[in-house]
Parts: sequence; C-alpha cells; structure tokens
Amino acid sequence: EPGINLKIPIIDMVAYRHNFKEQVINVDSQNAITKDNVKLKIDGVLYYKFTDAKKASYNVKNPIIALSLLAQTSMRSEIGVIELDRTFEERENLNTRIKETLSHASEMWGIECMRYEIKDIQPPEEISRSMELQAESERMKRSAILNSEGERQAIMNIAEGEKSAAILKAEGDARKTFQEARAIIAALETISKSVKNDDGMVSLKLKLTEKYLEAMNKIMTDSKVVVLPPSADTSSLTTQIVTGLELYKDIINNNDTGAASALMGADSQYNEIKQKLDQLNVNNKTSRTVPVKTSPQYEFLDDKILY
Repeated sequence: EPGINLKIPIIDMVAYRHNFKEQVINVDSQNAITKDNVKLKIDGVLYYKFTDAKKASYNVKNPIIALSLLAQTSMRSEIGVIELDRTFEERENLNTRIKETLSHASEMWGIECMRYEIKDIQPPEEISRSMELQAESERMKRSAILNSEGERQAIMNIAEGEKSAAILKAEGDARKTFQEARAIIAALETISKSVKNDDGMVSLKLKLTEKYLEAMNKIMTDSKVVVLPPSADTSSLTTQIVTGLELYKDIINNNDTGAASALMGADSQYNEIKQKLDQLNVNNKTSRTVPVKTSPQYEFLDDKILY
C-alpha cells in the first residue's frame, strides 16, 4: 500500500516498486494494413498510471511491456477496419477507440490508461507521391474554380456597367431628342404666328432672300461645275438674281432697323455674283460650240444640260 510500511529485517523484503504518478511510454513503430490493403507504418504514445500495486505486482509480469504490446495490437486492429484516406481524417476517433481497448484490458493489471495519441502515420513512398499529386491536383482544381468565379464576376460587373452606361446614354439621347423636338415645335409655332401678320411675312421674305443670295454666292465661289435648268443661261440667271436683290432692297427699305448695313451687304453680294456670272457667260460663249447633251449616255439627266 502507498505510504509508510514497516519491514522486518531478514524476514521481509521489497519485491516490487511502483510509481503512482502519471507516466508516458513510446509505442514502437509497426506495420499495419488498412482495409484497402495499404501497408502503413504507425507509432504512438501512451499515458498511464498505476492504481493498484497488488494487481500490478501479482496479476501480470512486466506490466509496462504488456501494456505496450497491447497498444500495438490495438493500433493494428483499428487501422485494419478503415481505409487509407480515412486514417488521416479519423485520427481522433482512432485514439479514442485504442484508449478504450487498453483501459478495458489494463484494469485487471492495476493500471489506468489516461490517453493514447498516434504520433505518425507513414504510407509507402509511392502512395505518398500519389497522395501529393492528388492533393496538388485538388489545389489546382480549387484555384481554377476560384479564378473562373473571379473572371465570371468581373465579366458580369463589366457587362452590368456597360448596360447601365447604355441605359443612361439612351435616356440622355431620348431627352435630347425630345428637347430638340420641342424646340422645333416652338420655332414652327412662332413662325406660324409671325406669318399671320404683315410684319411677320416681311421678315420671312427677308430671311429667305438672304439665304438665296448666300447660297448663290457659295455656289459661284466653291463649285467648279454648275448645273442649270435646260432653258437657263447666265443672262437669265443674272436677271433672276437682280429680281431677288430688288426684292431684298424693297423689304429692307420698308423696315427701319438695320436697313443701311443690310443694303450695303446686299449690294456687295450682288456685285460679286454678277462679276462671276459675267465671266461664266464669256467663257461659255467662247468655248461651247455644241450642247453637252450629244450622247445617249446623258439621257438620264432628264433634258438637263451640264455647263
């Protein structure tokens, strides 16, 4: 029993000594075969303590060796009922089942198993390589999935942004078109109201005459080829312009605002156009001997002559 014990010399002697503190022993590495016939090397550590010195002394010889051998056989038994992949996943369950098996058997030896821990599980080298390749492929798979998810989200974000931009642009174009239409309607309404009285009609005629003179001046300045009606010549065209200019002068003379400056501008435009038409008339009389429309290829012009 623990504590002080009296010993009679020569008659009594100490046969066994046991330490009742918690102790640890290494369970040697051993080969074990899994359920799917893969050979492993596995070892562990066992934590125990003596609870009954009499049982530990007289029920078993060399209790530590017996406990270590029992731990080895228990490990082999538990590894044999699971597959290789599960040995790494169920290490905690393996520890618990081995500890329960040891506790049940060591109770009669006066030993209590506190806990058991598997230290290392070593599969064969070729299995280790295949497991590493499998783990690498799994990591690459997860990486590819994450990358594809990121690309898909990026494409969705870009498409959503383009969609929003297109919607905003369409709404802006619609508002712009609506405002332009309203402006055109307002302008037409203003013109319609203006032409209903004499002053408005005079303003309209003045504006049209200005546009006519500006267009003729631009044609004579920029165009190298001038298309005229079949019966037209430069003298009759000059007459038409003179008539338009006289109308322009009459309109300006009937209005007080800006009459002098507008009349000077009209005279300048008229003189410039007249000089160009006179030069065109001279060139036409000296160079044209037959009409241009002398070939059937000009029939599509509908009786128009190209000067």
